[in-house]
Amino acid sequence: MTEGATCSKSKRHGTKSSFKRFLRYVRPHIWLIVIAAAGGIIKFTVPLIFPRIMQHFIDDVFSSNSVLSASEKIYQLNYWTLIIVGIYTFLWIPGTYVRHYFTSKAGNQVTFALRYDLYKHMQRMSASYYSKHQSGGIVSVLMNDIALVSNLVGNALTNIWMDGVLVIALLFILLRMDWVLTLASLSIFPFYLVVSKKIGRKVKRNSHMVQDETEEMSAHVQEKVGGYSVVQAFTHEEFERKRFRNEAAKLLNFQLQSGMLSSLNTTVTGYLTALAPIIVVWVGCQRINSGVLTIGELITFYAYLGSFYLPINRFAELNVVYSTSMAALERVLHVMDETPDIQDTPNAVECTNVRGEILLKNISFSYEENEKIIKNMNLSIHAGERIALVGASGSGKSTLVSLIPRFYDIDCGSVCLDGRDIREYKVHSLRQQVGIVPQETILFSGSIRENILYGNPEASEEDIIAAAKAANAYDFIEGMPDGFDTVLGERGAKLSGGQKQRIAIARVFIKNPKILILDEATSALDSQSERLIQEALDRLMVGRTTILIAHRLSTVVNADEIVVMNKGKIIEKGSHIQLLAQNGAYARLYHTQFDEAIGE
Repeated sequence: MTEGATCSKSKRHGTKSSFKRFLRYVRPHIWLIVIAAAGGIIKFTVPLIFPRIMQHFIDDVFSSNSVLSASEKIYQLNYWTLIIVGIYTFLWIPGTYVRHYFTSKAGNQVTFALRYDLYKHMQRMSASYYSKHQSGGIVSVLMNDIALVSNLVGNALTNIWMDGVLVIALLFILLRMDWVLTLASLSIFPFYLVVSKKIGRKVKRNSHMVQDETEEMSAHVQEKVGGYSVVQAFTHEEFERKRFRNEAAKLLNFQLQSGMLSSLNTTVTGYLTALAPIIVVWVGCQRINSGVLTIGELITFYAYLGSFYLPINRFAELNVVYSTSMAALERVLHVMDETPDIQDTPNAVECTNVRGEILLKNISFSYEENEKIIKNMNLSIHAGERIALVGASGSGKSTLVSLIPRFYDIDCGSVCLDGRDIREYKVHSLRQQVGIVPQETILFSGSIRENILYGNPEASEEDIIAAAKAANAYDFIEGMPDGFDTVLGERGAKLSGGQKQRIAIARVFIKNPKILILDEATSALDSQSERLIQEALDRLMVGRTTILIAHRLSTVVNADEIVVMNKGKIIEKGSHIQLLAQNGAYARLYHTQFDEAIGE
């Protein structure tokens, strides 16, 4: 993207159906599904042998017209019993194991691939995406929705082949036995199809509502659990309980509707498949009375009919599973269709051998259309220079520094690093050159060592110790029970604010970036912690281009240049001495803080 270009924020959406896109994840594991389906066919076709043998015993072996002796009848009974037991032992047991194991394996592997791709995609998303979506909702899609999608493998893709083969095989057997009874058994199908289609649409629509509400509720719970101290400090426990109850009741209502629709589907299809055998028996008795059918044939036909309606009932259940899973899949694919605002251009190059010279030329930026946060700004920062940004809250300081590592893209103008527009660098390599020490320190729940290594996973133990010492963190780390292996709570809950900040500084030390951004790095700290952190920051800034944001002007007096911002514009620029001599906005702000400090 060249100078003056306007960044596009459009989204691309796939034109293929959701199910076809899902099949791309299934294709590498299709052999698992084929094996599972084959095992399922064995599991459900082996029992079909028994009704035929039972007919043989009823009509030929133990009938009043049988010519067999008593010993021959016992031989026939023992012979066929051993055959059936052998078939079940050596065919049905392996088939059943294969059906369930390979179904589980295929479902879990497809789920893994889809979840991993979604997570990778989420990592590529820009800051604008995370500012619009709550983290709990994002996690809900990643975990809950994909878990529902896995049912498409476990139930749909496996059962449809297994049950399809079973239905065709049974239909062939039933037609061979008596085509009139077969047509009678199929009389319920038109009603079955109508019910399945109508209920399926309603189930899918309601599933969307259940999953949307689950996402919203997950986001709310995660937010409040993370901010439990604020809830308790303001004694809002009762308020939050009522709010949670209302959200849970709303979700319950949707879940009850889902349960009602599922129950209705099961009841109606169950009624239809229960009614059909009654019709078959009625017609069968008429045919026995006419001498066309034997009692053994009717009993055998009835036994096969039960096996015939078993997959039919599973198809009804599959209708609900499919509708629910497709609703979840559409939500997952909706996230995957979100296009990151920040992407590498086709000819992007690696950002290496950086000097650290930064040039902002006529840049403007807005989070929302027609609401400019940065307005036609120009600023030149020499390599190795320390620049301080000061100004009232909301003047655009933090927004400005977020443009340098391309957390956001400017609307117009250009941000250049070493004479090249940063949009011409690969995003990953650009960000490797930028180290950030934010006002709100974010640590993870692993060990201190893991948090420091986040800056450079390839660093040695000596590098870790050197970084900790440079950040004035080594002494307090060694004083902890497990030293560098001490496991921190969520967001570093076991450390004080100053300790967390020094770990964050060590993390930047070990990253060794050429550009450093310090965003209120010493705010809200006691004087002892501030002194230790300021010493660490002074070491960190050596040889790096540094941009520091500070409300406390005592921390910026030694900057090479101080930039005063107001409403997205630069209103003053110069050294501390020069700005005091101008007696403008900076001088008024400095004297106000000085007077307040004297008053204290």
